Amino acid sequence: MYRTVARALWKPLSLLLVGIGLFLAYLLLKPVPPAHLIFGDNLLQGALEAVGLLLALPILLPAGTREQAEARASPRWLAWWAPSGSIVPLLLACTLLSYVIGQILWTLNEDVLHLAVLFPSWADAGFLGSYPFALLAILLLPQQRLLLTSRTRIAFDTVITMTGVVTLSWYFVLGPTIQQGADSVLGQLVGTAYPLSTLVLSFCLLLLVVRSNAPAMRPVIFLLFLAFAVITITDTIYDYQELHGLYMTGSLLDLGWPLGYLLLGLAARALYVLPESQVAARAEECERTAEQPRLWQTLLPYAWVLPVGLLLLFIWRRGGDPFLVTGVVVGAYKYRFFRKGGEKGAERHLDLL
Repeated sequence: MYRTVARALWKPLSLLLVGIGLFLAYLLLKPVPPAHLIFGDNLLQGALEAVGLLLALPILLPAGTREQAEARASPRWLAWWAPSGSIVPLLLACTLLSYVIGQILWTLNEDVLHLAVLFPSWADAGFLGSYPFALLAILLLPQQRLLLTSRTRIAFDTVITMTGVVTLSWYFVLGPTIQQGADSVLGQLVGTAYPLSTLVLSFCLLLLVVRSNAPAMRPVIFLLFLAFAVITITDTIYDYQELHGLYMTGSLLDLGWPLGYLLLGLAARALYVLPESQVAARAEECERTAEQPRLWQTLLPYAWVLPVGLLLLFIWRRGGDPFLVTGVVVGAYKYRFFRKGGEKGAERHLDLL
């Protein structure tokens, strides 16, 4: 399976490396006058993200893959649009399409129409519209069937970890963004939606980590994790810089979005060469009667104890805005509450065994 995926992806991967290399050279060397640098930056971002979209669509699949899909699926139009038997690649394509539309509108507003006010605009609808498709794609990924106790443990781990993430985000990004506000209600809503969307991506990353996927899905899971990690880190840095007026188009941060969405297109391409029938069969074979979590999965909810504790210590020594401090204290209490609840649930499960 790994060899099949590697053979199918070496050309798209080479295209990704060449495109990212050229964009990196452009950002470092700045070969055009400053007046045209921003336009070239936006144009290259849109072009690379459009390449990721093409990789996520079934139109560029090899003829052999297409023939196998037509032999498996009926009707024929379904085999054309979903040759893997899954709609997850199409959802990833919708993610990319929405973001590309947002990038096109942003470039048009900033570099062609030269609008005085770029935020909020219809470009934000394209950018923000990509996140629900990404979340749906992750939720619909094939996975192994688990016992009720295992599903409960995963739910607790997810809630605990996301509580820690939200607590940190509240103090550094989400809370200040809400507090800063904008000139209009729409601006406040759109501005708040960006850090919330970053939290959605964090949730997607967490699902990729804690859920048990079939072994055949591991190459795809790795690419998806890498893609969402790059996009999440880029979005987080951007949100923080934008909040403090530090972001400038043409910096190396702009490399993150094309790289992340190219990797997302590559993951969709990998899904096309993994027929869902094979993935589902592997999932059935690997179904476990007593799912035992790995050590790092068990320790994942505790990973935020130190960061949240340090943040509380920092607030206690330094003080701060009551609005932000209250949110952190409430978040820390909820984090402790859910963590204790998860520990008690695990103890009851061990007693029953």
